[in-house]
Amino acid sequence: MLKNNSDLPVGAVCVADVQLKGRGRSSNLWQSPKGCLLFSFSIQMEDGRVVPHLQYVVCLAMTEAIKAICLEKGMPHLDVRIKWPNDLYLGGLKVGGILSTSVYRSKKFYVSAGVGLNVGNEKPTTCLNATLKRVNPLSRELKREDIIAAFFNKFENLYDVFLKQGFQALEELYYQTWLHSGQRVIVQERSDDQDQFVENVVTIQGLTSSGYLLGITDDGQMCELHPDGNSFDFFKGLIKRKMI
Repeated sequence: MLKNNSDLPVGAVCVADVQLKGRGRSSNLWQSPKGCLLFSFSIQMEDGRVVPHLQYVVCLAMTEAIKAICLEKGMPHLDVRIKWPNDLYLGGLKVGGILSTSVYRSKKFYVSAGVGLNVGNEKPTTCLNATLKRVNPLSRELKREDIIAAFFNKFENLYDVFLKQGFQALEELYYQTWLHSGQRVIVQERSDDQDQFVENVVTIQGLTSSGYLLGITDDGQMCELHPDGNSFDFFKGLIKRKMI
């Protein structure tokens, strides 16, 4: 709806109860049953250099929203973490994902940010409310409308900081929330003759200015890491694009 109706006002939000043809990275398709919070919203941006960071701001707004609701309502803390580049994890299992797409016209980027969060359906993995019940069987349940309201309250503030000060102003909070600081990962890249893959181990340091992972090899070389686009195992399938 948002993609095909560019005359909708900036900030328009589309919410769905179920999803039959959701889009993921690398054109993956998702089906989402009732119990999930599913919405997309529109944003206009002028600086294309910072558009890739928007999905990180969206991820951060959602983790901060969940944290705020649990605190406000006296619920057990849910340690929802960010798995780079755009997934939300709880207790080692995926509970949500974010995807931002954009088109450029009239000197502006028209961005559609989509969010999916498993609030009340614990299949096929788990959901927020199931985790709350395991921690405290008497706990109240989270409601989708409360989460989306808290999300936009958090996003508005974080997005304002992002536009005025850059993502650097949010990096400390982001690194407190993501899963990867100091993580050692295996980088796969083709050998010079292109016949086989060579594996190297790098340690994650943070994000580069372009929004990719910054890693350092055991011999001290800095490199930028890109996702392979379709790997379910973060410890494999990263491609070292260039040394920096």
